[in-house]
Formats: sequence, C-alpha cells, structure tokens
Amino acid sequence: MSATKISELEELRNRFTGKAKMAAKKKVIIEFKDKSAFSFDMLYQLSCMSVIAAAGVPRKLIFEYASKLPCSAASYFKRIDMTCERLKYDYAKGCRLVGENTKEEKMRELLLRFSSSLLSGEPEAEFLVREAKAQAEDFENEYTRKIEALKLWTDAYVSLIISSVLVIIMGIVSTMIWSVSAGFLIGLVVISAGTTAMGVYLIYTMSPREKVVLAKPGSTEQKQAAKLFKYMLPAGAVLISVLILIKLNMGWSFILIALIMLPIGWIMNKDDAKVTKRDYEIGTLLGSLGAIAGAIGTTVREALARIDMDAINVLRPEVKRLYVRLKSGIQPKLCWNKFVEETGSELANRCIGMFYDSIDLGGDAEQVGFHTSLFATRIAMLRAKRKAVTMSFRWLSLAMHTAVVALLVFVAEVITVFGNMVSQAEAAMPKVSGAAGIGAFTSFNMENLGMLHNMVIPLTIIFTIANALAPTIADGGSWYKIFFTMGILSAISGLCLIFLPEVASMLFKTVQV
Repeated sequence: MSATKISELEELRNRFTGKAKMAAKKKVIIEFKDKSAFSFDMLYQLSCMSVIAAAGVPRKLIFEYASKLPCSAASYFKRIDMTCERLKYDYAKGCRLVGENTKEEKMRELLLRFSSSLLSGEPEAEFLVREAKAQAEDFENEYTRKIEALKLWTDAYVSLIISSVLVIIMGIVSTMIWSVSAGFLIGLVVISAGTTAMGVYLIYTMSPREKVVLAKPGSTEQKQAAKLFKYMLPAGAVLISVLILIKLNMGWSFILIALIMLPIGWIMNKDDAKVTKRDYEIGTLLGSLGAIAGAIGTTVREALARIDMDAINVLRPEVKRLYVRLKSGIQPKLCWNKFVEETGSELANRCIGMFYDSIDLGGDAEQVGFHTSLFATRIAMLRAKRKAVTMSFRWLSLAMHTAVVALLVFVAEVITVFGNMVSQAEAAMPKVSGAAGIGAFTSFNMENLGMLHNMVIPLTIIFTIANALAPTIADGGSWYKIFFTMGILSAISGLCLIFLPEVASMLFKTVQV
C-alpha cells in the first residue's frame, strides 16, 4: 500500500476520533438547527434520486447528482461521494461508513439499508423507488399528524391568552380590595408574558416545517415587499421614536406601526395566495409536458408549444414568457431558472430542477413528468389541509386580540379613574382628628395606581406581538406575512389605547366629587 493511501486512511480514521470527531458532531448539530424541514428535504432527495436512477445512469452519476441537490440531505451523499472518490471505496462501503457516523436517525437507517441493498446486487432504481414511496407515506402521515395536533393547540393557545388576561384583570381588581405590593403586580405581568410565550412556542413546535417561498425574493410581490421593508422600517423607527420622545399617546405609535406594516403585509399576503395557486398548477404543468414529450417523442420546448395556454390559469403569464425565451434561443437552463424566480415558489424550484435535470440526464420524459407531478400534487394537497386550519386560526386570533386588549385597557382605565376620584374626594374632605379616611373603608391601594396604568402598554405590546407570531408560524411560508397580521393587530391596539380611556372617563363625568 502506498504512503499516500495510508495517509488518506489515517485522515479518515482521525476524522471520527478525538477532536475531529467532536468537530464532526458539532457540524451535524449546527446543520440540523438550521434545517428543520428535514423530512421534506429527504422526500425531495429520494424522489430526485429515484427518477435519475430510473433513467439508467451510472451509479457514480447518481451519487454525484444527489450530492448537489439544494437540500440538507444532500450533504450526506456529498460525504459518501468524497469518501469513495478519495479512498477508492465502493459506494456500499461508503454508505455504511457515513451512515454509522450519522446523527440523524432516519438518514442513518436509510444509508445502512442502501449499503445492504448495494451489497446484495439489487438495482439502485428499485431500491430508490421503494424508499421514495415509503418516505412519501411517512412524510404524509407525519404532516397529517402535525395538522391534527395543530388544531388542538390553536384552541389551547386561545385558552392560554384568555387565562393570561384573566390573571391580570384579577390583579387589577385586587387593588380595590386590599393593599397589593408592586412586586405582586410585576409578578402577574411576568406570569402573563411567560404564559403567552409558552403558547407561541407550542404553536411553533406543532407546526409542520417546510420551505414555501424562495430564499431570495423572486416574484414581483416579493421584490416589492423587500424594497418596502428596506426603506419604510428605518423611517418608521425614527418617527415612532419621535412620538415617544414628545410623550404623545402610545396609541398613535401603534397606529403608525400599522400604517408602515400593512402595505408590506398586504403585498406578501397577496403573493402567498398566488404562490399557493402556482403550487397547485406546477404539478399539472410538468405532468402534461412530460406526457406530450413522451407521446410524440419530442423535446420539452416543442412540447411546451403544443400545450393549450388557455387551460393554464395562474401560471399562464410565466409559461408564455418561458416559451418566448426558449424559442429565442436562450440557454434552456437560464430560461427555466428565470421561470422559477418569477413563480417565487420553492416547490416550483425543486420540481423544475427534478424535471429538467432528469430529462437532461436521459430520463424518460413521460415517467419523469409523472413522478414530478405526483411529488408536487402531494405537497400541494397537504398544504391545502394546513391552510384550512390556519386561516380560521388567524381570524380567531384577530377577534380574540380585539376582545383581550379592549377588556384590559378598559378595566385598567376604569379602575385608575375611579381610584383618582377616590383620592380627590379624600383630599377634599375636612381633616377631623381621630377620624378614619375613605381609604380605611374602601381598602383602595392608591400607591400602585400609577404602576397599574403603566403596565397596560407593555402588556398590549406582548399580546400584539404574540398574536401576530402565532398565526404566522402556524401558516408557514414567508416571514414577511407577519406584517399583515401585525399591522391589523397594531391598528386594533392603537384604537383601543386612544378611544377607550376617553370612554372610561365619560362614565364618571356625571359623578360629582
């Protein structure tokens, strides 16, 4: 054995021992903190590999292609490919070596099964098709379970928020009954904030993880929202700071926040509806392209010319532009990449990559179109189930937030106004030696009224942020969508802070002190 070979073996051995092993473990952990949608990535990985393997390409090309896919699972196949290329191992041994040192349970089991299949002489296409079907069923079952759990936890979230407000109102009313310390009131605020944060975390834990839009803004709406975010938020932060410095009613700051956020949220809400419809159509489009190309034995470009454009609804403008670019002689890869960018959909990105690359490597167009369409349709249908749950939860959160903030602001203001009136009445009474004051009969805690009034603002901010985060997390997709819900909730909070104190004051105007 040559010295170079020995050194490479030593390098591989040291890779998973001592400090190198700890570094490898840390690397894996960091990867999966950033890649929470691993089940979705694994389904995409196996679907692409099964389609490529069905084209009859060499084993080495399958692993090279798998290592370059835009998903978290590709990093394992990249390690396998590098191990086999540098150390001249066969792919069965490479799968076993990487699988044994993999922290992710599902991937470890897959790689070990793949290693056994390769050793037994089973064709890669048969194994990958079988694993892709199994992963598709597993992903669908897991996704459905999360949706069912999400239904229950959205109801639980509403209960937690209402409980938090009841705890605060109980503390507010307690100031009329006995002397309440400042620490007790602060403790109630902390408990309320912690309960609300727990509710948001539960929604985050139960929500399915998946990438819906492109990482970089692609569609027209996504680019518009990114520009507005870049310029409007800094300007808004300056204006809000000015309002706080001049000590204007905080309600106007909430109104200003709503005016800044609503345009961004409105654009992204509109984009989300379009992306959802595009995801429904992308599977049908690619299935039709594959069927036409396979039936008449032509290229995808010619098949695109034979598609009835009137039968395409949402994707019609993008498809027409794609055909014009292909017909103009522009490089096909660039044309398809631009098509993906215009859709703004991560599902379209992955399906187009699977479809184009598989045909480019010699796959049967009809089979590739069928499997790609099946993958896209399955994901789109699962997302439709999720939307049915999350849309109702969003509007429920808006209604609940209105009731919660209105009740909190109104009760706190009534107690504050009443307490001030009691203080004024006591101050106006003649001082009689030995006689008890009004406070002795009412047990009203006058000292903490100022703190009680100041607690309303931070609690309103907490509930506004939490009630905007929860529906957005549950719905998934672009984080820019939070601005739509946050804008509406900020407007509601601002109106409550501006008008409800006036309403509370009007209740006591006829009372003579």
